[in-house]
Amino acid sequence: MLLMAVLTVHSAYSRSRYRMIPSSRELNPICPAIMYYNSENPGGDSSYLHAIKAAIEKEPKEPLFYYALGVIYFNHRQFAESVAAFEAAGEKGYKRDADYYLHIGTACLQSKQYSKGIHHLHHCLNLRSNDTAALQTLAQAFYQNRDYKQAIIYWEQLLRMQPKNAFAMFMLGKSYIEHGELQKGEQYCDQATANL
Repeated sequence: MLLMAVLTVHSAYSRSRYRMIPSSRELNPICPAIMYYNSENPGGDSSYLHAIKAAIEKEPKEPLFYYALGVIYFNHRQFAESVAAFEAAGEKGYKRDADYYLHIGTACLQSKQYSKGIHHLHHCLNLRSNDTAALQTLAQAFYQNRDYKQAIIYWEQLLRMQPKNAFAMFMLGKSYIEHGELQKGEQYCDQATANL
């Protein structure tokens, strides 16, 4: 494998940034894109996008290039294009592991493909049941779609793993309130904000 993609969550609101980390073997066409992801502040320079597209033209069967294209599209907030690139990577043989499903699921949700995103995030949890990023992303998606009963389930799972996560506790409270359990919801919200 030439490089691997790592998702790091930078805020509690499911905004994420992907980084590309090179392995020992690199191909020249994607070196600029790799350097882009090793920088602290990736910007909007389209030369990285062109570098990956050039690599795809030279080696159209390499799934890693499509995956890298998906990452670049995601960081440029072109979520539908990101989903399409991740799907192409999977079709061309990119390993469909928990990270793959986390990344494509998050991109789907960002592009308003909720059913598809939830489906992919469930695959992630089937492969890695303790993935806190997937749990939080699912909980937030259900909350935003007003499925408070499902949101409660995922916020509670996340809190079992991270009992001091004030954001998850607060959102659990808000979910209970929206579900009609005002007193229980207020208790969670109060508990979440008590130590702030």
